[in-house]
Amino acid sequence: MKPINFTKYISFLLVAYAFSFPVSRALTNTLEVLLVLLWLLEGNWEEKYNLYKRNLLSLSIFLLIGFSALSILWHGDVEVSLRYIAKYHHLITIFIFYSSFDRTYTKHVFSAFFLAVFASELLSYGIFFELIHYKNVSPRDPTPFMSHMAYSSVLAFTVSALLVKAYYEKTLKYRLGYLFFSLTASINLFVNGGKTGQVIFIVLIFIIGLHFIKSKIKAILIAVSTLTVVFLLAFNYSPNFKNRSIQLYNGLDKMILEHDFDHSGSRRVALSILGVDTFLDNPFLGTGLSYNMAHAEQYLKSNNFNLKNIKHYADYHSAFITISVQLGIIGLFISLMIIYALFTFKINSKEDKLISYLFATTFVLFSLTHNTLHTMSPMTFFALFAGLLNQPQIKKTNGPKIHRS
Repeated sequence: MKPINFTKYISFLLVAYAFSFPVSRALTNTLEVLLVLLWLLEGNWEEKYNLYKRNLLSLSIFLLIGFSALSILWHGDVEVSLRYIAKYHHLITIFIFYSSFDRTYTKHVFSAFFLAVFASELLSYGIFFELIHYKNVSPRDPTPFMSHMAYSSVLAFTVSALLVKAYYEKTLKYRLGYLFFSLTASINLFVNGGKTGQVIFIVLIFIIGLHFIKSKIKAILIAVSTLTVVFLLAFNYSPNFKNRSIQLYNGLDKMILEHDFDHSGSRRVALSILGVDTFLDNPFLGTGLSYNMAHAEQYLKSNNFNLKNIKHYADYHSAFITISVQLGIIGLFISLMIIYALFTFKINSKEDKLISYLFATTFVLFSLTHNTLHTMSPMTFFALFAGLLNQPQIKKTNGPKIHRS
C-alpha cells in the first residue's frame, strides 16, 4: 500500500487555515485540531526534534510554554495557570509549519489569506454604509470577525504585503490587482477605528519607501507626503478616524498637562508603567500566570494615576510586558528571543524577506498595545505568518522524511 503523504494533506489544511483565520473562529479551531492530528500521525519525531532544537522561534515558543508550566511549582494556583497555558495551543501551528509544510504551497497560503481579508473587507464596507446588518456590529466600528485593534493591524500588514507583491509581480493584470486591493484595504483601514493598525501602517509605509527608493531623503519625503495626503483624506471623509483622532489627542493632552490617565491612549501608557513597576518588584520569579494584576491599585496610588476600574483589566495591554511580569527575567528573555527570531528568519527570496520584516514590525508594534500572545485572533495571526515565514529553509520530499536544504 502506498504510504500516506501527510505533507500534502497538512499543506492543504494550512492553506485552508490561512483563509479561515480572518473570517471564522470556529473553522480555525476545527482546522487546528485536524492539523495537530495529522502532525501526530505523521510521526518522524526524532527528525522533527532535530529540526526544532536548531530553530530559534521553535525554542522560544517551547520555552514560553514550558517555563509557564514550570512556574506553577512556585506560584501555585494550578487550575487558573493551566487554563492560561491551554490558550497557547494556537501556537502549535508554528511547529507544524516548520516540520511538515511543503513550501511550494506558500503562494497559495498568501492567496487564501488575501481572499479572506478581501471578503472581510467587503462585509466591513457593507456594514459601514449600512447596506448589511451583521449580528450586532455597528457602522461606527465595522469589524465583523475580530476586534478593531486586531483587524486594523491585520489590514496594515495586508496593505504592506500587497504593495511588496505588486512591486515584484511581472504580470501587469496581477500587479494592478494587488495595487487595487491595497487601495481598498487602506481605505478600509481608515474607515475603521483601530488606531493601532493606523500607526503600524505609517511605520510600514516608511519601511517600504526606504527599501525601494535608493535616495533615503527622497524616500522619506515621498512617504511623508503620501501619509499626509492619506491622513487629510481620512480625517475629512472618515467620521470614525476623525472622532478617534480627536479622542486620542485630547487624551494625550490631558495626560501631559493634567496627569490624567483615564482617557484614550493614556490608559495604555499607564498600564505599561504599572507593568514595568510590577516587573521591577518581582524580577526573578515574576508574579505567576494567575496574578491577574492583583496589586495594580497600589501601583496606581504610588504613581498617582487616576485610572478607574483597574480591576476590569486582565493584563497590561502589552504581550511582552505581561510575559515579563508573569515570568520575571526569564519571561523578558523569552520575549527578546521571540522578537529577535522574527527579524532573523533565513529567507533567500527578497520578496518574502521583506514581507517577513514587515510582519515582524507589525507584530511587535501590535504587541506593545495588546496581549497578542493570549487572545485568539492575534495568536492565529502570529502562528500563521511566523510559521509560514519561519520555514523557507526547510525542504521536504513527497514522503514523510524531513530534510534540510
